[in-house]
Amino acid sequence: MFHKLDNRKLIIYLEGELNSYNSEDVEKEIEGIIAQNSFDAIVFDVEKLKYISSAGLRIVARLKQQYDDLSLINMSDDVYDIFEMVGFVDEMEIKKLKK
Repeated sequence: MFHKLDNRKLIIYLEGELNSYNSEDVEKEIEGIIAQNSFDAIVFDVEKLKYISSAGLRIVARLKQQYDDLSLINMSDDVYDIFEMVGFVDEMEIKKLKK
């Protein structure tokens, strides 16, 4: 995972799998990134995210409760299907990966 600050948007790049095995470490890393930066919006670039489990979805849901201006971009069809299945596509801004 890496991040950058672009025009007061904190962009966090997620990759691989976000599951119960690694979600606690990922959440701590995200919290550290957030604590060290000043921003107006959080954007998760999930182009390289292959899979997200319920543990990963809980992280996104908690962050959405804390930060109203949170969005996800470059989402694959497979990951989008998971977000759609749990109703998150209606709760937050999600942009699919352009083909």
